[in-house]
Amino acid sequence: MSYLVIARKWRPQNWDDVVAQEHVTVTLRNAIRHNRLAHAYLFTGPRGVGKTSAARILAKALNCDLNTESNPCNECSSCKEIAESRNVDVFEIDGASNRGIDEVRNLRENIQYTPARGKYKIYIIDEVHMLTPPAFNALLKTLEEPPSHVLFIFATTEPHKVPATIVSRCQRFDFRRISTNDIILRLKQICEEEKIEIDEEALILIARKADGSLRDSQSILDQIVSYIGERIKAEHVIKGLGLIEQELFFRVTDVLSSGEVKDGMTLVDKVVSGGYDIEEFLIGLAEHLRNVLVVRSLGSNDLVEDTEDHKKKYLDLAEVYQEEDILRLIRIVLDTKAALKRSQNPRLPLELAMVKMIKLDRTVKIEDLLSRLEHLGKGPGIEPEAIGSAATEKNEASDDNRQPHPEPMEDETTGEDTGDSTESEKKNLITIEEVRDKWDEIIQKIKHKKITIGSFLQEGELSRVDMNTIEIGFGPSNGFHIDAIMRSKELVLEVFKEVTGLDVKFRCEKMDIPQRKIASSKEERMDRLKTLGEKEPIIQKIVDDFEAEIIE
Repeated sequence: MSYLVIARKWRPQNWDDVVAQEHVTVTLRNAIRHNRLAHAYLFTGPRGVGKTSAARILAKALNCDLNTESNPCNECSSCKEIAESRNVDVFEIDGASNRGIDEVRNLRENIQYTPARGKYKIYIIDEVHMLTPPAFNALLKTLEEPPSHVLFIFATTEPHKVPATIVSRCQRFDFRRISTNDIILRLKQICEEEKIEIDEEALILIARKADGSLRDSQSILDQIVSYIGERIKAEHVIKGLGLIEQELFFRVTDVLSSGEVKDGMTLVDKVVSGGYDIEEFLIGLAEHLRNVLVVRSLGSNDLVEDTEDHKKKYLDLAEVYQEEDILRLIRIVLDTKAALKRSQNPRLPLELAMVKMIKLDRTVKIEDLLSRLEHLGKGPGIEPEAIGSAATEKNEASDDNRQPHPEPMEDETTGEDTGDSTESEKKNLITIEEVRDKWDEIIQKIKHKKITIGSFLQEGELSRVDMNTIEIGFGPSNGFHIDAIMRSKELVLEVFKEVTGLDVKFRCEKMDIPQRKIASSKEERMDRLKTLGEKEPIIQKIVDDFEAEIIE
């Protein structure tokens, strides 16, 4: 006997075998049990979810020789003949190859004859949307008032192509896409019966590749068994199907958070030189970012279809990104996927997308923007209140477990000899008073080179100077400012050295800096905004372009 593929061997033979379509199976079983059958049914849904199998089960249940209540026995000659597509009363017609008006005319002539053996003469037309308009028109009258012994079952993956006049004459059942978990459970059952050893991650990869189609997952399993044998691991599935390892997508998000363009270009080279399909890579990356977005939004990984180890990684990764940033990253990936079809060099759009995602500025909330506008009105040199601070993640000079600094002692701020320092060390130290005297000059030079960084730095408050390390304090809501400044730290250090003549360091700290109360009346707020616009041209441009105003 020739080999029977898994998809055919494990095709559903009764209602209980149909996976994840209870809304269909329960309704049809009750219709048979209570004798409330329609004369025509329309089964719609994606490929491989059980439409044709359900049609065969319905035909077997209606013509079963043992007259079971609602389930076919699968033992009588009628059930076996229908399962083998050789029953004289059940006609399975391919709508793609029998789509003309002549075939429909022959069907209309034959339905007048009573069934040869069973109770019903059943016509199953697969991919019914392929019939021509004249064929549909010829079927209308017969479909509306067929003989009592005739039952039509139509199946299609594209119901929108079926004329409304046909749909209105049928009972429509929409078959659902099968979830990954349901596919995994069914594959586990098949593997146990077939004595196939397969790990959990391999099942997840197969189920995700099937994209909601149980038949596709069974065909993939068959292919992997032929490739590697009956002991299957995740790496076998990845290699056999040419899939991309999930770890590669986690590497992408690590590179994006690090901001290193060199690492991003190296990663692109790995994708291209590794022979991966770029479009498949972008599809997988979009799915990866979607998982990050789901975990970030829900605060849990319950809706992520992946291994437990990967789910834990998504929980950690969700802490790094804001929802708005993830949405913009997904948009870049989807735009790049569309651009691949127009590009003669597929590598170029991927490289551009990688650099764009790495250089993407973090989203700033409107509350931060309003706070920034208010702080810009404060001049430099305002004495900050000494309050304990927490080290920022991007500060290379600070320790994560560092405690808040105490107030600077007199010998630290004046540079007087403590007895332990040499004369040359004293000359290389800078005091906080010297930095304050030159702060305006530092801000203006930074603005001249990069106005946004200068404006962000102007919103900070000089906190202290410790061994040529300048501490700059920011409000709790100014994390965006700190990130932007630290990304341009080479520029800031260059200006510091240019103005002070010394190789100094700096670090940005979050502090509870007191906020100036925003004017309460509209006139005061407008005067306040006008003053800010005169001092900072960028604020005036925001007002002119977006009709911005200060609100309470």
